[in-house]
Amino acid sequence: MLIFHVSLALVAVGALSLRSRSAAVAAGVLTAGAVDAAFGADPLPALQVVAPLLAFLAAALTLAALVERAGLAERAAHLIAVWSRGRPLVLYALACGLCALLTAIVSLDGAVVLVLPVLLVLTRDFNAPFRPLFLGAVVTANAVSIAVPQGNPTNLVVIGRLGLSPAGFLVHMALPGLAAASLCAAAIAYRARGELAGVRPATKLDRQPLSRKELHAAAKLVVAGLAAWLAPFAGIAPWWPFAGVVAAALVALHERPRLFVPWRIGAQVTGLLLLTRAVGLHLPVDPARGLPGLLLIASVVGAASALANNLPVSAAATALLSAGPTAYAASIGLAVGALAAPQGSVATLIAIDLAGSQAPTVSVRSLAPLAAGGVVVATLLLWSTV
Repeated sequence: MLIFHVSLALVAVGALSLRSRSAAVAAGVLTAGAVDAAFGADPLPALQVVAPLLAFLAAALTLAALVERAGLAERAAHLIAVWSRGRPLVLYALACGLCALLTAIVSLDGAVVLVLPVLLVLTRDFNAPFRPLFLGAVVTANAVSIAVPQGNPTNLVVIGRLGLSPAGFLVHMALPGLAAASLCAAAIAYRARGELAGVRPATKLDRQPLSRKELHAAAKLVVAGLAAWLAPFAGIAPWWPFAGVVAAALVALHERPRLFVPWRIGAQVTGLLLLTRAVGLHLPVDPARGLPGLLLIASVVGAASALANNLPVSAAATALLSAGPTAYAASIGLAVGALAAPQGSVATLIAIDLAGSQAPTVSVRSLAPLAAGGVVVATLLLWSTV
């Protein structure tokens, strides 16, 4: 029976690695997970992870649509273009900085949802190259997500299951997250230095005050982000306060905007959670607290996350580890290591979806070295503080 479960899991992971955007593949992965459930795998843990994730992502996608329709994406893109003064690297750094800020406020999934419209406007109106901006945003959001407790759903899994305090997590992980994000973003900029040319600067700053619609959208974003940021410190998972604020905002609106629900991504994650649980994924890690042990934990967890998605791997890792430095090292692997493959992070899959036909090729060959470098740098900084 184990061979059967392993075969299903390998086929699902292989199909996702080849066609991560395919609805048919997502349906196939969910079907494979359902088969495992029919043979005895417990579906409840998967549903307990996927339900709040879908609620959060639906709220983030809907809020992003409201922000974009209000004109805030256009305004943010214009400000970035003005402040860059036609200097491509400055524009790139500002775009990545905006993504990092949004990640700290509404998590990496919400950040990519909100920043993608800004990047599309920069490409359309200011001749900015979309590929490096897209890759820079993706690597920044994933890597910096370990800097704050609510930055990544996997952080909350680790904190909740191993009894870590949000404040302690912030103290130990802020610098590793910022360093890993800076390294990955700088590597993308270096690779794309030829593309980052020819940006058309904005001539002057639009000093018109925010319209009433923009003010309302900005207020919704700030309140939702504040609810998500404060929630972990109150012992509450941030997706529910965030989704609650967005739901209340929708009820208060006279118009009824479309609700965006990422069903395909939900199907992928649900199937992978069922499959990995049926296999009984165990990570052969040494819980030693020295630098070699921490690097081993971060690397093994990162490789598993890249292959099978970091959400199901987070459940396996927390079952194997204990609170302390090893938990923080696992968080590095779950966030930074997951960058090595498109299916490793839900945020990467969302970004590819939102970019549509403009989405650049996101290959393991290009991302794996960045992920490896980020894991090493973040783990070294973690080791220096414990």
